[in-house]
Order: sequence, then structure tokens, then C-alpha cells
Amino acid sequence: MAAIVVVVGVILFGAILGGCTVSTLNKENGIRQTILTKQKDNKSQMDAMWKTIEQTAQVSKAQKDALVEIYSGYANARAGGGGAGDTDRRLMTWVKEAVPNANPDTFRTLQNIIVSQREGFAMRQKELLDLSREHNTILGNIVEGTVCKMFGRNAIEVTIVTSSRTENAFETGKDDNTTLPLK
Repeated sequence: MAAIVVVVGVILFGAILGGCTVSTLNKENGIRQTILTKQKDNKSQMDAMWKTIEQTAQVSKAQKDALVEIYSGYANARAGGGGAGDTDRRLMTWVKEAVPNANPDTFRTLQNIIVSQREGFAMRQKELLDLSREHNTILGNIVEGTVCKMFGRNAIEVTIVTSSRTENAFETGKDDNTTLPLK
């Protein structure tokens, strides 16, 4: 009878241990897959962000170029002529013509796009860091970490995108004031 109790106890212990192992590996795998997917998603989002900014800026440049062409055409037309009556016609044209106004809406739109896209990307980077912390916590726990290491699960290297300025500031411990070029 005692032998049966021991066998049943060993079977129950094995089942509990197996269940905990499977649960731990499933939990770690879920976070691992989320991190890997989030890294790909961040890459895709950054690509979309830059394409949106660049394409909106191209529209602005095209509008600026068209406006320069219109103003240049007006200026050339006013400066043209050569006969005695041309001066009077040029003056009348100057008074009658409707010079187009530059519309700054596209530039405001571009500024809003840049700010919102960059803030959205920064939030995605923070989410990735939170997932990495959660994954590393599992690997650092005594029981879960031991199970994961037994099955070859290691930390995941996450890539956080920063600027050269940020990297330099963290290397030197200094960040000088930003000055905007006013041209």
C-alpha cells in the first residue's frame, strides 16, 4: 500500500512539474514572439514615418517651386516691355494683378506629421523596452529562469533606435543646448 502511495505521489509530482514547465515555456514563448513581432513592427512603422514625412515635404517643395515660378513670371512680366506706352501698361498691370499668397498650411501639416509620427514611434520603442523587461524578469526568476535555461531560452537583444546626438550625450554624459539655424 505504501508503494502505491509513493508511485501515485511521484506521478502527481511529475505531472505538476511537467505542467509548470509547459506553462513557463508557453509564457516565455508568448513574450518572445511579441518582442520579435514588435521589433519588425517598429521597423515597418519607422519606414512608414519617414516615407510620410518625405512625401509630404516633396509636396511642400513642389508648392514652393510653383510659387517661385509664378512670382518670377510676374516679376519678369512687370520688368518687360520697351516702348513709350509700356511703362503705363506695366503700372496698370501691377495695380490690377492678383499676386497669389503663399499658403503655410502644408508646412504646418508637415510639422504636425513629424511631431505625431515621432511621438508614436517613441511610444512603440517604450513598449518594446517594457516587453524586454518582462522577458528578462522571467529569465531572472529562480524557477522560471532555470526551466527556460534548461530548454535553451536566452535573453532577446532588442534594438532601440536613437540619434547620434543621443548616443554622444550618453557616452560623454553631456548634452549641450540646441540652437536652431535661422536661415
